[in-house]
Amino acid sequence: MTKYKITLDREGCVGDAICTALCSENWYMNSDGKASFRKEIIEESELNCNSEAEKSCPTGVIRISRI
Repeated sequence: MTKYKITLDREGCVGDAICTALCSENWYMNSDGKASFRKEIIEESELNCNSEAEKSCPTGVIRISRI
């Protein structure tokens, strides 16, 4: 099964929370107002909503790569 790695540039996060709205299974907002993910390595079955979060991020700080 294909796996994917999520990377996040937290310094560039502006805290708009679109990632949490689109993929709350993996994304949440920290007390500092910036996003974080629960799982860095995801399965193919988890790719859809995480990809939506990546595409919708206004600052482009979310990256998903196949490993």
